[in-house]
Amino acid sequence: MRKSLWIGILVAVICLYVAFRGISLPQLGIALSHAHPGPIFIALAIYVIGYFLRALRWSILLKPVQAIKAPRLLGVMMIGYFANNVLPLRMGEFVRAHLCGKKFNISRTASLGSILLERIFDTLSFLSTFIAASFLYPFPRYMEKGAWLLGGACFLVIIALVFIRIYQHLFQRLIERTAVPPVWKIRIKELTSQFVHSTSGMTQPRYIIEALLLSLIIWMIEGTFLYCVMQSFEIHLPYAGAFFLLFALGLSVTLPQGPGYVGTFELFGVTALTLLGIPKEQALPVILTIHGTQFLFVCILGSLGLWKEGLSFQSLAATS
Repeated sequence: MRKSLWIGILVAVICLYVAFRGISLPQLGIALSHAHPGPIFIALAIYVIGYFLRALRWSILLKPVQAIKAPRLLGVMMIGYFANNVLPLRMGEFVRAHLCGKKFNISRTASLGSILLERIFDTLSFLSTFIAASFLYPFPRYMEKGAWLLGGACFLVIIALVFIRIYQHLFQRLIERTAVPPVWKIRIKELTSQFVHSTSGMTQPRYIIEALLLSLIIWMIEGTFLYCVMQSFEIHLPYAGAFFLLFALGLSVTLPQGPGYVGTFELFGVTALTLLGIPKEQALPVILTIHGTQFLFVCILGSLGLWKEGLSFQSLAATS
């Protein structure tokens, strides 16, 4: 992990250098100080709703494993997002699975399976924003390639999940025939069964429809958040322009990076806005405000979640 962390930090430094190159820091400070607070407060209020909907969606995806109400999941979910902000390689997903399993007495593997489904629905909704925005804006070639790669990967994962569920018994027979020690065979079969059970929502239309609708609403909220922040800097792009930016920012978090998505977020965000005709000196304050408000929001709620669960940051790092 240490090597990956240093690679992420190096990528962040390079991206920050490119994003800030040619920018006057005094002028940047002036631009940030002139932002109108009203639209930012509206954006944050909308953002809060988005996280409640994320907790509701996770509750739906966990139903095949255990019925847990969304408010009870919110704290654990925010701790996971907080961990993604401060740990590399999206280790917050594993932290969330561990805490969910411990708190609700369910398998960590089953919990991780529900988070995998969550990411699948996020990716499908994310690609929907790309398709919608592509009718209005020409995307650069690298963004189009990124979209198709994400779509292909998502499709392969869905096929794999369905295949594993249908042919679970064949997999277990193969395990029985291997030279693996009997204790390991039992454990592997248990983990496979728990994982398949947790992802069974993929074959049930009700879960698919509910989770997909919520995911689309969540990503609409994300785009609206970006639109409101742009209004605070008097950047009057069309509403669809916010989803062009949203897609670019979504691609940025798929790259190797340090904690908090620092660097890649700024570079991709500034690049997207300049492609929409916004000068770099106007684009960077907007992206810094978006990143800063999101980061602080998640850190505050994640810290409250840690306090409520009686955990410390050290224990958070240990679970990863």
